[in-house]
Amino acid sequence: MSHSISGSTQAYLIPGDPVRNVRLPRMFNAAFERFGIDAVLLPMQVPVRDFAVFFKSAFLARNVRGMVIAPPHKPLVVDLLDGCGLFGRVAGSVNVVRRTEGDQLEGDLFDGEGLIGALDHYNIPFRGKRVLILGAGVSAAAIGVALAEGGTVNGAAHIAFYDKAAGKAAGVAAKLDAFFDATVVAVDSNAPEGYDLVVNATQLGLSDDDALPVDVMRMDGHAALFDILLRNQPTPLVRAARARGLNAQAGFEMLIQQMPHYFRYFGHMDAAEAMQADAGFLREIIYPPAMHAEIAQPLRYHSPSVA
Repeated sequence: MSHSISGSTQAYLIPGDPVRNVRLPRMFNAAFERFGIDAVLLPMQVPVRDFAVFFKSAFLARNVRGMVIAPPHKPLVVDLLDGCGLFGRVAGSVNVVRRTEGDQLEGDLFDGEGLIGALDHYNIPFRGKRVLILGAGVSAAAIGVALAEGGTVNGAAHIAFYDKAAGKAAGVAAKLDAFFDATVVAVDSNAPEGYDLVVNATQLGLSDDDALPVDVMRMDGHAALFDILLRNQPTPLVRAARARGLNAQAGFEMLIQQMPHYFRYFGHMDAAEAMQADAGFLREIIYPPAMHAEIAQPLRYHSPSVA
């Protein structure tokens, strides 16, 4: 970050625990500098037990304009807000908070919007399709909301949640099914047969020793896979799916696609539109060198026939 910080600099914070490996400060600060915005995003190491006090206290500083919320704090924010967007209310968590001109604190959730943008970027169909979501945590719920809503076009036709924890998938599925036209169910198996898209929203894959969250050999030949993990990419799951010739993508693009939503939410409209049109500089920042070929030319598969 080379631009100078002064008394007029707007501050944005990203509280999490841990925050050592968060990528958004590099991305935000590169965008602030690129588009001439006098602002900075700073990581804040905040334990869960202290989060509510930190959250309220931080906004006492008049130049703190907003926050991006990192794990594990996303579910803790909703009850601290004056207002919350639909995605945040349905999923029960938010990942962005802004201070309004009326001095209110509003929050929303863009995890799912990021996934929708990533799927479109990689030409992975989901509208009117059958989707299996592995996991039923905060990110999985956000993804389910976005897939069911589908942005400005119809969403997925059938969404299934699978989680090893008893009752967890059923709780998320019931909540989403009440809000959207898509059929949203919980299933007791991670069997991928019959699904057009499989989304890994579990932590399996952070280590090469982890078991695969789904058997890619059982996926239909036309199916695609998206793994939301950012570390250890391409994960064993992504590598295994690609070895079959399937369209399998890593989670980096999901983060990239959230950036215009963040900046638009914070009122930086010109920067948001510019990033919507060209986010190449952000990909150069967070994609590992081994995956830089995908930056220049995203892999766009044509539904190969795979046994």
